[in-house]
Amino acid sequence: MASASDRVVFVGTAEGLYRAEPDGDRYEASVAGLQGKGTVRAPLVVDRDDPRRLYAGTNRAGMFRSEDGGGTWREINDGIVYKEIWSVDQHPRTGELIVGTGPAAIFKSVDRGDTWTECEQLRTLPTTKDWTFPNPPHVAHVKGLGLYAEDPSLIFGSVEEGWAIRTRDGGTTWQNLKDGVEFDLHYINIMPDDPATIVATSGNGFYRSQDGGDSWSECSQGLSCRYLAPMVVHPARPRVFFTAAAAVPPPGWRRPEGADASFFRTENRADSWQKLTGGLPEHFTAAPRATAGDPEDPDAFFVGMTDGSVWMSEDGGESFRQILGGLPPITSLRVARR
Repeated sequence: MASASDRVVFVGTAEGLYRAEPDGDRYEASVAGLQGKGTVRAPLVVDRDDPRRLYAGTNRAGMFRSEDGGGTWREINDGIVYKEIWSVDQHPRTGELIVGTGPAAIFKSVDRGDTWTECEQLRTLPTTKDWTFPNPPHVAHVKGLGLYAEDPSLIFGSVEEGWAIRTRDGGTTWQNLKDGVEFDLHYINIMPDDPATIVATSGNGFYRSQDGGDSWSECSQGLSCRYLAPMVVHPARPRVFFTAAAAVPPPGWRRPEGADASFFRTENRADSWQKLTGGLPEHFTAAPRATAGDPEDPDAFFVGMTDGSVWMSEDGGESFRQILGGLPPITSLRVARR
């Protein structure tokens, strides 16, 4: 297992990107660029072949690439029609980059972001007329992406709001999956050990499919909060998931009691959930917007909050401590190594 001393946490915020590194019990954060470009909603992507090559999406200026670990950034939007980036991922086998935007569309790049091609058939689905978003101008977006390491042609997406989407041919054709799944879908994952099992967080609970996304069932037993952040799959024990959630959707976060958030773990692939309390305040007014695991340290789990704080567990969720504070509202997290 890699040492925590060389861990780097890239923190996406409402005001650009930050880089945080260990400094005793806490972490020290420094600006890593993209200020003035909008919110960095999707976790930064570290290139599979070159750890100094980074990809980041912004909600106002599109996609950017750094070749020097975040020291400098260059815009890479050739072929991207919409510069409101919500999700970014890279296939671990092919290196292909995939981006989800608002309005809801998906773009792919086979040349490390130099050029992009839209998966045009997605926007011709008849169900897109039903897609929406609560805030004006009520335009949906692809909030999450799910990739499968063994099959680059299998891609899932979660549409906020518009159920789940799936392609089995690398993005040439798409299906909108609606049977039993929440309309307000947030993030989606293909289980690394079973591509027939798909799981998703939503604005109203947790959902699981065991037939490749054709049908879904709610798996929210023990989730006292149901407006869910992304989930993290334990890299060594794929039946164990972590997530965090607010008790109410964003309009309610302005209440005196705020989001009333909690952290959760399941050890049985979402059959039931346990609330995690070790080291955490009794009441969170801030809302969780970002989660991350550490691929080199399976029991490390991170949560980023709207108050600019980051909380970390290094014992599988048994206890947490605050490692960062005072940042702009946090929207994404990615753990890497120096």
